[in-house]
Amino acid sequence: MAVTTRSSLKQELFAYARGRGADTIGVCAAGEFERSVPNLQKPSTTSSGMESLVVFARHMLTGSLTTASVPLQSFNSHLCMEEVDRLSDEIAGWLEERGHLTIPVPPESAWMDLDPRKPMGTLDFKWVAEAAGIGTAGLELNLLTPEYGPRVYLGVVMTEAVLEPDPPLAEDLCPGLQCGRCAVTCSTDAIPTEGARGSSVREYRGLNKRRCALGAERIGIRPLHLNAETLLSSQKPISPRAIVDNKFMRDFWQSMNNKVGAFAACFECWYVCPVGPDYRRLMRVPYRQNDLPRGTIKHVKTDTTIGVVWTGPPEDRKPEYAYDRTFQTLVGAKRASTEAESSE
Repeated sequence: MAVTTRSSLKQELFAYARGRGADTIGVCAAGEFERSVPNLQKPSTTSSGMESLVVFARHMLTGSLTTASVPLQSFNSHLCMEEVDRLSDEIAGWLEERGHLTIPVPPESAWMDLDPRKPMGTLDFKWVAEAAGIGTAGLELNLLTPEYGPRVYLGVVMTEAVLEPDPPLAEDLCPGLQCGRCAVTCSTDAIPTEGARGSSVREYRGLNKRRCALGAERIGIRPLHLNAETLLSSQKPISPRAIVDNKFMRDFWQSMNNKVGAFAACFECWYVCPVGPDYRRLMRVPYRQNDLPRGTIKHVKTDTTIGVVWTGPPEDRKPEYAYDRTFQTLVGAKRASTEAESSE
C-alpha cells in the first residue's frame, strides 16, 4: 500500500480541484497567515488547530461581462459563486475522506456594520490568495490573477492537514496609479486616486468599503441597511407606506429572493483592468470599448505624489449608482405628498 506523503497529498488535491473546476489553486500555512494578515479576520476567530489554508479561484465567464444588463451580470456572478460553494464542499469532503478535518469557509459571510474594530467576516480571501501565490491585491483591493485579472471569485477551506505552502508571487500584478484605470472609473469614488511617487502599490492601495458598498451592492441587503440607517437618523417623520410602496423596495425584495442584484452588481473596475489574457477578449465587444474611451485617464504628478483624476463610469451608467440618493428622495417626495394630503 502506497504511503501518502505531504507532497503527494497536495499534488493529488490540486489535480482533484482542477478537475472539478478550480482555475487556479494554492496553499498557505495557517499559522504564518495568522501572524501576517493585515486585518482582524484570522483563522483563529473561526477554529483552532487548522494547519493549512487552501484557496482556489473560479473565473466569471468572460461573455457574461459583455452584456449591458446589470441584473444579468449579477445573476451570472451568483452562478459563479454557486460553483465556488460546490467546490469548497467537494474539496473539504475529499480531504475528510483521507482523514483530515476540514472547514469550508463561506465566501459571502460578513458582518454588516463595517465596524473597523471588529473582524469584517470569517476570512478575507484576497489576503489568503496573495499569501498562497495565486495573485496579488490591486489598487482597489481586488485580487488580481495572472490568468483573469480581478474577474474571479475565491473559495477557501481550512484543514488540519499539513500541506507545503506555496510562495507568494515575486511581483505585484497591479502597477497602481501608474495605471489607475479602476480609480478613474470607480462608480462611487471609493478607490485611492493619489499616492506617494515612487512607492509600491502596497503602500497606498485601499478601498472605502462603505462607499463601495453603495455601488457594488446597490439593491441587496447592504444598501437596504444603509438607507434605513440614513432615514432613521434623519430625525424627520417617516411614512411607512412611502418606504414599502416603491420600486426600490420591490428590487430589494427580488434581490434577496433570487440573487438578481444581490451582490457584485458593480463591475466597473473589472471592465477596465488590463491584467489577464481574458481582457483582450472582453475588449472585442464594442460596448466594453466605451468603458474607458481613449484619452480619459488624466495623471497628475508632483515632486512627491502621483495621482489620477476621477471621472466615474460612462454617463449612461451613472444613474445606476444613485440608488441611495434616489430612494431617499422618492421617500421624501412621498412623505411630503402624504403630509399634504393629510392636512387637507
